[in-house]
Amino acid sequence: MTTPSLLDSLATKLSPETRSRLVPKKSASVAVILRNAQASPEVLLIRRAERKDDPWSGQAAFPGGMVSAADKSFEGTAKREAMEEVGVDLSGGAAVFLGYMREFRAHTKEIVVVPSVFKLLGSPAVNPNGEVATYEWASLTELAGEASRSSYVIPRSGGQIPFACIVYHSLVIWGLTERILSGIIRS
Repeated sequence: MTTPSLLDSLATKLSPETRSRLVPKKSASVAVILRNAQASPEVLLIRRAERKDDPWSGQAAFPGGMVSAADKSFEGTAKREAMEEVGVDLSGGAAVFLGYMREFRAHTKEIVVVPSVFKLLGSPAVNPNGEVATYEWASLTELAGEASRSSYVIPRSGGQIPFACIVYHSLVIWGLTERILSGIIRS
């Protein structure tokens, strides 16, 4: 898939509104942040810091988190979380909100997650907080390539459960993040 068709395909999957309800502690939003959208599109991915109280500890993810009582929209949640976790301001003239992807369900905790997609207008610095171990600007073209597809195996109940995954440099992207990325890069 060529770069323009990747972005064109993504545009058809976005909506200016979502049918999901904002429910604190039961819904969340992630910020899908794109840069170099026309030339060589990249998306910001993080690796979460290792924490005992975090079911997604150490995993590749998008900046994001739970809806708070003060949030007015999933877009607002994504903007707040991007600022908190990676220091990227998605408000005002720094970025354009492109729309929402369909809702996803996190299997770990029965949470509804609505991805909010943004296109950066500049190149802001990324300043991760303590929730983020590392970050990476990942090429959508490379993520879409068959060479990046693999499977990730988790030991469970005396057996093993394979999950589809995308391998990008040091990141193994699986679970909810893989499903969202696949929704972006696959038609």
